[in-house]
Parts: sequence; C-alpha cells; structure tokens
Amino acid sequence: MRSERFILIPGLGADYRLFEPQRAHGFEFEVPPLLIPERHDTMRTYAARIRDALQLDGPCVVGGVSFGGMIACELGALCRARCVLMIASCRSRASIPSYYWYVERFTRILPDALIRHRVAMSSRIMARLESLSHEQFLLVREMAMGIPIPFLRGAGRMILNWDGVASPPCPSYHIHGDIDRIIPLRKVRPDAVVPHGGHLINMTHADQVNRFIEKHLPKIVSG
Repeated sequence: MRSERFILIPGLGADYRLFEPQRAHGFEFEVPPLLIPERHDTMRTYAARIRDALQLDGPCVVGGVSFGGMIACELGALCRARCVLMIASCRSRASIPSYYWYVERFTRILPDALIRHRVAMSSRIMARLESLSHEQFLLVREMAMGIPIPFLRGAGRMILNWDGVASPPCPSYHIHGDIDRIIPLRKVRPDAVVPHGGHLINMTHADQVNRFIEKHLPKIVSG
C-alpha cells in the first residue's frame, strides 16, 4: 500500500479525465480542483494555492502534463515531494516557442466568445496532429470547451512570465514525445523520449508513459 499521496495535474485545456489511461492502468492518484488564477498569481503562488487546497502537508509524489507538469515543478519546491513526474512539460518559459508570446498578447484583447471559438479550432487541429481516435478527439474537445475562459487567460499569462525551477529540491523525471509541437523536444532535456509521440502522449502512448511512471514510483514508495 502506497503511503505517499500521488497528485497528477492536467494540462491547460483538460481536466481529470485526461488521466483515464493512467487510472485504467491501476494507478491511484488525486487530481486537484480547478482554481481560477487570481490577478497577481504567479506559477509559484498558484502552486501554493493548490497545495493549500489539497492540504498537502505530508510526503507525496507530484506530476502533471504540460502546464500541469510546470505546476508540479513548483509544488516540488513547496511541499514534501519525494519526486516530480513531468509528462510533455518543461522547467521554464525558455522552452516555450517564441510565437506563443504573440498569441498570448493578442488574446488579451479578444472577447471571450472568440477565445472559445479558438479553443474549439485548436482541439480539432490537435486531433489531427496527435492522430487521436474519434473517441479521444471527442474527449479532448469536451474537456477544452468546459474550461473557463478566465482560467485559460490567467494560465497563459503565468506560463509566459514563469522563471521556472532551475534546481528542484527533489528528484524530477521527465518524459517527452519526439514530435511534440507544443513544447518541442529540442527545447527540453527529458529523461525518456517517446518515438512518434506528440503532446498528448499520456493518451496516445499510454503504455510507454505508464511504464515510465511505474519505473519511478517504486523508488519513492520504498524510500
């Protein structure tokens, strides 16, 4: 029986359902409630709010996909984390392609309705790029369309102002797809690379990601 709590945080346009392939594999974990970023939140203060919401005051394992992995890095520095598991993520804004800065600034002036339309378009593009099944596409679209616009705006701002966590106080392990178009492989230094994997490797290449998680969890539990 695992004594540590295991926390997994979804990416920017997803919710707890993103991790169904991991839950189906048998992992037991918690997904924190969605918190809307406050006006002056940074990645560090936002992570602290998640820590407080979860009452995360004991040994734990924290991980996440994309934006969730970034938050997990910050949590690793804020709580008694045994390790951080990063899936298709990065350790600082330096890994984010420069054109996202222009996209984020442009979306500041767009009304919510146009942001929602853009989210719908992005989910369709993601489905093609990631070679999702029809069922996976429907799930990605449903999750993305259910995310509050204030969350998307706030999270985008926090990401592009994130200094990162250069030296986390606990071990961190990172798995990444070799054709990730959101956070390109050339901009990160993962511990494991998934051949032909895009940004949603925990869904499209669940076996590889699950083996990666299994590889590191026993070390933590037995420690």
